[in-house]
Amino acid sequence: MRFWILPVGKFDVDATVLDPSTAPGHRFAIPVYAYLIETPNGLVLFDTGCSNSCRVSPQQLLGDEFSQVLVPDLSPEDMIPSQLGRLGFALDDIDLVINSHLHFDHAGGNQQFSHHRFMIQEQEWDAMAKDPAQYLDPAASAIDRTQLTLLNGDTVVEAGVTLVSTPGHTLGHQSLFIETSTGPVLITSDAVYTREQFDPEHVGASTDPDLAKASVARLLDIVHDTKARPFFSHDPVQARQEDWRIAPLFYH
Repeated sequence: MRFWILPVGKFDVDATVLDPSTAPGHRFAIPVYAYLIETPNGLVLFDTGCSNSCRVSPQQLLGDEFSQVLVPDLSPEDMIPSQLGRLGFALDDIDLVINSHLHFDHAGGNQQFSHHRFMIQEQEWDAMAKDPAQYLDPAASAIDRTQLTLLNGDTVVEAGVTLVSTPGHTLGHQSLFIETSTGPVLITSDAVYTREQFDPEHVGASTDPDLAKASVARLLDIVHDTKARPFFSHDPVQARQEDWRIAPLFYH
């Protein structure tokens, strides 16, 4: 098995985007990631990054106010087809697409996969229909229902690849646990934005704060019990400070 962390762009953000309780005015750059796992049964893509609409017309997609507090810094090379191409893969090589959740920066590339299988938590799919204002990019929902497997809770995708239900940021959010030859890795996605927020009392933006706190506590337990190395979705310094391998480098 091989596992890649794909850098799929950056955003210049006000600190309130990550922590609504903080005072506005402090800005910094945050990364966006997708993840590719090569298993004995094919290639699994976890999250798809942003859509091209987010790159070329963010104000139209995100709205005047939100596009000012969160400014995309995206190039054509950041789009998921280019990132896969850097590794020698094409879109048609992907066998399964999984979304942690359906926000625009994690599922905007879904429209690129018009003939692929998808796995999403059922609560996330339902939440998108019930609360469309939270899901800004229609590209995320560009999935034919016949392509879609709806999940209910933790799911073993295959040996060494497990989805962990972590609701709170959104009602159907899920994280990813991967066994590698150097030990397990826990991809928190937006259940935890940064290492600083890996604390139930310091959760980021969430649809349901109580669920979000419980999910962070659960992820902490997983790290404690399995010695998994956690990787956070938008930490501006983690990859560099902790010497993570970013694609084209990979883990076995």
